[in-house]
Amino acid sequence: KHIKQAWIKTIKAKRLSNVPRTSEYATLEEMLVIAARPAQGAFARRARAGLVFLFLSGARIGAFVTLPLQAVDIPNRTVYQYPSLGVRTKNNKHAQTTLLDIPQLLKVVQDWDDEVRSVLPPNGLWFAPFSHQTGLIDPSVTQAGEHRINLARRNFKEWLEQEGLTYHSPHKYRHGHIHYKNLQ
Repeated sequence: KHIKQAWIKTIKAKRLSNVPRTSEYATLEEMLVIAARPAQGAFARRARAGLVFLFLSGARIGAFVTLPLQAVDIPNRTVYQYPSLGVRTKNNKHAQTTLLDIPQLLKVVQDWDDEVRSVLPPNGLWFAPFSHQTGLIDPSVTQAGEHRINLARRNFKEWLEQEGLTYHSPHKYRHGHIHYKNLQ
């Protein structure tokens, strides 16, 4: 008696499709090719390591670009996606993520981690910012800017195009992580 007829008429049955959806994702084979590419210069090393990190962690791009060094523990394959550390997560959730155990990919991530830790303070960003004047890692920047997600996307696309590799949006690396885990 309390439900109005006008509201009931707005209810529609969902159409079910027999055609399975094909979803795009980064594959392990693509990641191994990316990891094997020589990366000349800090820009290339950061882009390569960032793409590999996204696949290994399954992190969203917004959380990834705001990860401080203190939130990343490569030897223990752990990432602390805690808003209290400055990580911008979806719905302000906190999570402890385990990196996939793929040695060739972990090596790329560990090499970049070693490089940025030698220059940046613990609250420095893992996706390290570069100085506009020198083109080198800028240790004075410890806060992620408003457009950092777009910067990462552009950097990834530029590097992949330079290398003649297929570009996937950052979220497709998250899909690749999930797909890989489901196969294990």
